[in-house]
Amino acid sequence: MRTHMLTEPDVVVHEFFDALASGSTAAAANLLADDVWWENVGLPVVRGRRAVVKAIGAMHRRVRFDVRTHHLAVGAPADPTDPRVPTIVLTERTDTLAVGPLAVDFWVCGRLEVRGGVICGWKDYFSTTNVAMGVALGTLRMLTGGGR
Repeated sequence: MRTHMLTEPDVVVHEFFDALASGSTAAAANLLADDVWWENVGLPVVRGRRAVVKAIGAMHRRVRFDVRTHHLAVGAPADPTDPRVPTIVLTERTDTLAVGPLAVDFWVCGRLEVRGGVICGWKDYFSTTNVAMGVALGTLRMLTGGGR
């Protein structure tokens, strides 16, 4: 596993989302700690690098993913003298999941924990109402040939 000991947490998060958007499960996996966990609020938590990579791979096989980051904020670790304490990176994004001609855009607020140059925690918050609106708008765009 590649480590990013000298890489800033915001760079790690940008690289991670770039890897997801490019469809590179392997590049995304290189940015994950062995003890990583991933939670989409309201869904079960996925724990461990192997399980998270499996979930990302399944996503890449089923849908195209894209992301537009609107805001990214990096917080200081609770104890900067302890290398085991992660740095928190908050994101406000619009994610796109696309299957064939249907593209669904929805907002997401994410909280990523970066420790030792890799992501050790990832929690996304989103509105199911906003996702449903994204499906409706995506369907309308698909049927009318309208762009995003």
